[in-house]
Amino acid sequence: MAEDRDGSVGNARGLEKLNGMVSEVMDLFLRRLAEKAQQAGGRLQANDLQDLVTTFKMGDDPVLEGIVSRNWNQLQNSFEQTFWAQMRKFPLERMIVSRFASLLADRGAAPIQGKTLSRRVIPAFTGALHQMIGPELFDEYENRARALVESHQAKMGSNFDWEAVQGDQSAQLLVNDLLIYIARYFTDVAKRREWMKGFFERTMPGTKDERERAWVFGDIEFHNLMSALYSELAMGVADDTARNDLQERYGDANVAALEQLLAGLAQDRKRVY
Repeated sequence: MAEDRDGSVGNARGLEKLNGMVSEVMDLFLRRLAEKAQQAGGRLQANDLQDLVTTFKMGDDPVLEGIVSRNWNQLQNSFEQTFWAQMRKFPLERMIVSRFASLLADRGAAPIQGKTLSRRVIPAFTGALHQMIGPELFDEYENRARALVESHQAKMGSNFDWEAVQGDQSAQLLVNDLLIYIARYFTDVAKRREWMKGFFERTMPGTKDERERAWVFGDIEFHNLMSALYSELAMGVADDTARNDLQERYGDANVAALEQLLAGLAQDRKRVY
């Protein structure tokens, strides 16, 4: 129930910020209306009012632009807080995202093309993951992840720490299980790269941050994301002992599929860099 309250609080804050922005815009409109009236000697014509309305619709007023930009950033922060509150109900997604969390731009900072990822990729990535894994298998692993979190909560109480959960070997195995499973979708890496770029473009939340408008999830971003996701498994297949452990858990065919994915990524990376 705590997570539900967190999500509700985030939604309420977002609505409050939206209402506040509307109020600011209306106050500015009235100020601009008063300014026009003063300039016209107290008499406004219909075209004066229409000009003002057009200016606001086009966003040409610099003060209006500042109000919208500032409030949009605040709304995005509210959305992200709500998203992570919801992620506590969906710990598996959080465990998987942790594999590439180091690539995410700092909160409030713009992503750098080719180096860091916009934080807007998180919901797009989880959506792509759901499509590749399918609802039944995902729900099964979600329940396992939730049980693991509840076990840690019972042991740690108020000292509960997500880092401890994500560092748990069982959590790492859950993530690896799903990464091994989706490896079958990457037999043609170039084709899957194009699919993910298109999917992310369609599903990433929009932005009003001018610094981020030009950022896209492109070829390099795809490879940086995939490299981070599979770095642990890549080290595993390169080590004889770890590779044997992988074969015991997943079988020769799945390990071969993993190696094919890694080789495909390396080859495709050369084409796009």
